[in-house]
Amino acid sequence: MSARRKTLQEHVEIPGVCFIRQPESTLRCTLSAGHYGEHRHFYSGEIRNGFRTGTSWPRRLGERQAD
Repeated sequence: MSARRKTLQEHVEIPGVCFIRQPESTLRCTLSAGHYGEHRHFYSGEIRNGFRTGTSWPRRLGERQAD
């Protein structure tokens, strides 16, 4: 049996990583916390010259990590 920890906080943040979810997706931003501009997930997208191109999406108002 597993017990779920209860927290008094409304949400939990992962320090050091933005981790905001892309709308309608399971991808999360892999940039550092507090970055400016678009969100970006570096481990997705097509492969070009042996590297993933990544995926990006615009910021939304009121975003929080544990959405």
